[in-house]
Amino acid sequence: MIDLGSIRGLHDHVHELRAYCVVCDRWALLDLASMIEAGHGERRLPIRVRCHTCGEIGQLQVRPPVPTRGPGGWMQPH
Repeated sequence: MIDLGSIRGLHDHVHELRAYCVVCDRWALLDLASMIEAGHGERRLPIRVRCHTCGEIGQLQVRPPVPTRGPGGWMQPH
């Protein structure tokens, strides 16, 4: 079983964590590696994040790794 419920688990399995601000209508990619270095790797989702522009609480979205095209145009895991 893989753990995608923590900051470290998302980072270890090449997932992204993004936050959306409804006020600014913009997405931000959270830097998981920096969060782990700052000692937040074991924090469990959901976490509370705020927009750098307006201070509104962000809505989180976990995004899986995007497959890449391999030889012959076939999709391959990241």
